Amino acid sequence: MADAGLFISWGETYPGREEEALRLWNGVGEYYGSLLEAGRITRFEPFLVSGRGAPLRGFMIVGGTPEQIGALTVDDEWIRSIMRLEMCCKDACVNPLQFGESVDHIMELWEHEVHALA
Repeated sequence: MADAGLFISWGETYPGREEEALRLWNGVGEYYGSLLEAGRITRFEPFLVSGRGAPLRGFMIVGGTPEQIGALTVDDEWIRSIMRLEMCCKDACVNPLQFGESVDHIMELWEHEVHALA
């Protein structure tokens, strides 16, 4: 079931790294597109944050099965892309995501733990 993912976010570009950040943006789109075509992920969606003054400038959601996401996070090319992101942009961050049916399961666990602490 494709209910796992990654939330990859970034802030402002470091001064002097703008051209590298642009190359990274273009390359990452191609990279995730190829993963999608190969069936190694089930979702890839980039977002830009248009407001000013906040540290968040953009993010992307990458989705797949837990196995696909697990394999992705140990892939050398993916690791290098995250390293380049960290070198180009402030506040770069990768967080695991759960969505779909996995959210229901997690909330059931949480509810159980809430009641256990009461």
